[in-house]
Amino acid sequence: MAADIPALLARIPGCARLTPEAVSALAAVSRLERFPEGTRLVVEGHPAPDWYCVIHEGAVQVSRLDVEADEILDYLTAGDVLDPGRPGVPAAWSATVIEPAHCLLLPQSAVARHRGPLAAAAASDRGELALFVRRVADLVKGTPVTCAPEASVAKAAQLMTGRGVGSVAVVDGAGTPVGIVTDLDLRAKVLAAGLPPSTPVSRVMSSPVLSLEPDRPAFDALLEMTRRGIHHIGVVADGRLIGVLSSHDIILLQGAHPVALMRQIDAQTDVGGLAGTAPDVQRVVRWLAEAGASAYDIGRIVAELNDHLVRRALALLVAELATQGHGPPPMPYAWLAGGSEGRREQTLKTDQDNGLVYRDPPAELQTEAAAYFGRLAAGMEKTLVELGFPRCDGGFMASNPRWCQPESTWRRYFGSWMDTPEPEQVLRASIFFDLRPIAGDQSLGQVLWNWVCARAPSQTLFLRYMGKAALERQVPLGLFGGFVVERSGAHKDMLDLKARGVFPVTQAMRAYALSLGVRETNTVERLTAAAGRGVFTGEQAQELRDAYEVISRIRLDHQLACVAGGRPPDNFVSPVSLRKADKILLKEAFKSLAGLQREVEDRFQTSMIG
Repeated sequence: MAADIPALLARIPGCARLTPEAVSALAAVSRLERFPEGTRLVVEGHPAPDWYCVIHEGAVQVSRLDVEADEILDYLTAGDVLDPGRPGVPAAWSATVIEPAHCLLLPQSAVARHRGPLAAAAASDRGELALFVRRVADLVKGTPVTCAPEASVAKAAQLMTGRGVGSVAVVDGAGTPVGIVTDLDLRAKVLAAGLPPSTPVSRVMSSPVLSLEPDRPAFDALLEMTRRGIHHIGVVADGRLIGVLSSHDIILLQGAHPVALMRQIDAQTDVGGLAGTAPDVQRVVRWLAEAGASAYDIGRIVAELNDHLVRRALALLVAELATQGHGPPPMPYAWLAGGSEGRREQTLKTDQDNGLVYRDPPAELQTEAAAYFGRLAAGMEKTLVELGFPRCDGGFMASNPRWCQPESTWRRYFGSWMDTPEPEQVLRASIFFDLRPIAGDQSLGQVLWNWVCARAPSQTLFLRYMGKAALERQVPLGLFGGFVVERSGAHKDMLDLKARGVFPVTQAMRAYALSLGVRETNTVERLTAAAGRGVFTGEQAQELRDAYEVISRIRLDHQLACVAGGRPPDNFVSPVSLRKADKILLKEAFKSLAGLQREVEDRFQTSMIG
């Protein structure tokens, strides 16, 4: 059957309403090609090609390399579009011809030129702001393929083949998802294990199934996939499964996927390989920023990726210590993040702020435990430097024996800071009041943090010092509303957005959270929790969140520009370089922060400590 090129072009997002001239121009640069079975159109990890592929005849299988075998993500047939992602960027999956295919190929750059004013419409389908504009329900492709728990694995395989999907959701009689069976499960858990075709799917399914409501933004699906390392999420309304969202759906939406990077991180077998993946985190930051993500959203994704880096590094070092004859960890331990990483607010890499807590050892193991965890922490300091995290000038690292201690010592530290606070000590140790366990036996760290949060609300003098820390640097606005810049030094005539913009908010929300016994460490989540307790009205909370986002976004834009220009990222912005709109927004944000500082001064009565 002859190919109808204009009809095939119309299948590409944003090209359904092109002018006749644009259609002719695209047809002139397109080409029809035939591919035999087995042709690899896209190879995972290799640079993505510069084309869109519209399938006229045949079939293409989209898959991803997993630990045991390829995981099938999707099947594409006549009329489907294969979008390999941004040209030159390592592909997050492979695409293989499984039935001889006749395809239309045309350059992505040509499509971008001729879509012209329709690009905004395309952006709502994929790319740009799609992660934040589209809802989870928008990405669901038809009725989900389901079976009952007692159905056989043979039936599940037949359903996958018949519907051209890579997974089957397992639901109970009420339509509630109880598990999921993928193509990989059938190969790894059935064929490889020699189970008979009559085996019930309940025996091999993955359970439970993470589910989201249909009105949640697509970004939330991306975040949960990254956080949990999964590729399928159920979409549930009123307790019933209405669809299944795969990581491939997100890949097609954006052309890139942090889950792919997370999987690369987890697959590394040595520190050198791990260091090779670390720069990709920065590329994810740029990608998300260009896609319109908020600083809050970027911080959550980057925290998940950095957590995976830390966990993998720890696993490699524990294995190395074992091969050196030091054995496994003598007792449970938790790796603790503090500062911006503890708050899930790190974007570009900053200094290491971490600690290590281990369960109190019996007397006969105290020396052995201190030696083992000291070696582990020292190795982590060096490894994190290799991964791009500089050493902390203040020594707030687990490699410092002071911050590598048993649980009872950590409790003594926190008790001392809260019961008999000294201003300088409290300020220096404040990063540990953003404590978040990220590796090892995380419950050990969480118990410690819960203890701190339960004790803090009654420590009036300590909270007063915490509140005063939020007032140390006034917002940079003059009497008549103009910017107050640095008066001298290397950053003369610039605004310090970290010290005078970000810090006042993070320190204020830390004080509020501790006074309320709130366990959240993220600044926005602390603000939301404080508003939920009646500290702020809904309008005040939104104003402060908007102000914090404006400052954080302008700071991140500046840092990304520094990196693009080959300069180390910093926090100093010249008001002259800002666009008029950003100047206005920044001034309004600083006004909101000034109001916050007045609220802090009043609530914590900071004037009583001079």
